[in-house]
Amino acid sequence: MTRFPSTAFAFALVALALISSTAFAQRDPNRMTHGPMLGQPSSTSVAVWARTSDAGEFTVHYGTRPPENHGGDLSDHVSEPGQTRIEHDNTGVTLLRDLKPDTRYHYRIYVNDRPQGEPGTFRTLPDEAGSKSEHNPDGLFNFRFQIGSCANQNPLHGIGHDSPTYKHLNQDWADKVHFHIMNGDWLYEELREYPAEAWRLTQGIDELPQVVQTMPTVTGVWENYKLYLTRNHALSTWHRNVPSLFTFDDHELVNDIWGASEAGKRHRRTVFRDIGTYAWNDYLGWANPFESKQRLHVGTAKLTAGSDLLVDRQTNFRQLPLNEMLNLHVHWGTDTAGVNDMIYDTDDGEANSYVYDIVEVVDEHTVRLHMPAKADGQVSYSIGQRSYGKFSVSNCDFFLLDTRGDRDMHDVSQRDKPGVSMLGKHQREWLLREMRASDAKFTFLISSVPMMIPHSGAGGFEADDANKEEAWTGFLDEREILIDAWDEMDKQVFVMTGDLHNSFAIRVTDNVWEFCCGPHNSVNHVPELDESNRPATGRFQFGPRECDIRWSSYVLADLPRLERLYPHFCVVQVNNVFNMPIKQGDKRLVAYPHPQVVFQYYDGWTGELAYAESVSLPRE
Repeated sequence: MTRFPSTAFAFALVALALISSTAFAQRDPNRMTHGPMLGQPSSTSVAVWARTSDAGEFTVHYGTRPPENHGGDLSDHVSEPGQTRIEHDNTGVTLLRDLKPDTRYHYRIYVNDRPQGEPGTFRTLPDEAGSKSEHNPDGLFNFRFQIGSCANQNPLHGIGHDSPTYKHLNQDWADKVHFHIMNGDWLYEELREYPAEAWRLTQGIDELPQVVQTMPTVTGVWENYKLYLTRNHALSTWHRNVPSLFTFDDHELVNDIWGASEAGKRHRRTVFRDIGTYAWNDYLGWANPFESKQRLHVGTAKLTAGSDLLVDRQTNFRQLPLNEMLNLHVHWGTDTAGVNDMIYDTDDGEANSYVYDIVEVVDEHTVRLHMPAKADGQVSYSIGQRSYGKFSVSNCDFFLLDTRGDRDMHDVSQRDKPGVSMLGKHQREWLLREMRASDAKFTFLISSVPMMIPHSGAGGFEADDANKEEAWTGFLDEREILIDAWDEMDKQVFVMTGDLHNSFAIRVTDNVWEFCCGPHNSVNHVPELDESNRPATGRFQFGPRECDIRWSSYVLADLPRLERLYPHFCVVQVNNVFNMPIKQGDKRLVAYPHPQVVFQYYDGWTGELAYAESVSLPRE
């Protein structure tokens, strides 16, 4: 008689088989899992990013001929290898150099000498040498870029996993714009509780890299980025074909992160700054120029109750350029530190988790903090980075500002308090110094938060209503200092903003404008409730300065929250020259006496033009 094993025994056999097969299984060959993305646009180079399944390297095959219909590789060049490293979630970047200006290229990622993913294309910027003529002695040229913000993929807080904005961008603008600026909130918090151990198993490694041991919640932010790239194909297509630059706002870190520069502040969101920034460096920040090349520092240290000394035997503080870095944060230490939910805004974090100023370097392994520790213990800490930078195109300067990393704590009961800063002293002084020294006629200041309109509501989402303020209207003293300084400069200044989930064009002074661009995919805010009841158009004043709202997107308060889905994006066109050759089809550029910048707002649902504003140099 045939006997069958008991159910328990059968399960045991299956489990043993699974364990055995797992133990002896080999990982698949290394491959590209996410990407490619393009960044660092210029006339002669571009950066290419990719993520691989294992640490390793990739190359880029590229040239001016598109791939054949059957996928044949017609590339003329192969890049230097891009290295992907486990401590950066297997992400990496390589730079394509010695490109021809104003030229369309085609490219594809290769791993292990095999093609990966879909091919991409991009166009380099024109340059001065190729644009000069007797009628254009300065070699000026025209260019376009797209700018926007706020692309929530959660269907509870926006349009969802699909994105009509990016579909229209791919269809209508990918081959017309030279680059793209995502001005904050590319990412919104999901998967932030993803366990470090689950991440380790997925990577097939024996032990966690030191950076994950020190700040394990970074794995949740990495997973958040991968989810966004995987889930929205139109978004990934856009980044594959258009070079981008990025600022971070709060959601790349954690929603409503305030007071990162405020010595002595204790809040779990505040001290998540560097964990979020580390992941942003890996997935988006690589695309940017930085004024300082020093990235943030992460370590573990010993603190003693009543002592103001922090001791880290693995770090030589004398070798860290602390004068180029931000302050020190001791991390919160809970699994939910980066989750966007107010139920976790409690006081149950690490006892020594505060914002600290570094007073002095005592010796190689010791720094003195501005206040003593509360308890004995080993802590995870980080020292922040300066995440701002600058680049120039033709007669235009672009300043990518950091409005979160060195930000003082605001107080809505005293919005004009002297000395309270959003940028921090170093960034503000750098900005004004660079602007005054530049002969650029147009300056674009990329600020992730609004300048003239308050952001005092959360669009129906939970918030700390008693002190809610994201915009420069919580930093009126610094705002007015900056606007007065800009207004005296011999240039047109455009403050490009985001965060507020509405678009608007505002004339601040004769020389200073604000253009808020977005949202790309997030639910709109209600001006009556979230923006101090500003009008759709017309005069508006909040604080000491009146401004003129020329146009805005505007949602009425009677709409249910998930009916407030009105995405917008902005295309900016810089008109410096026109073409007037002796023979049709040739090139002879003629400079305008008064160049113009045209700001064009488009409806994200239809792709139709909603509004345009043209600003030119003043007539003399």
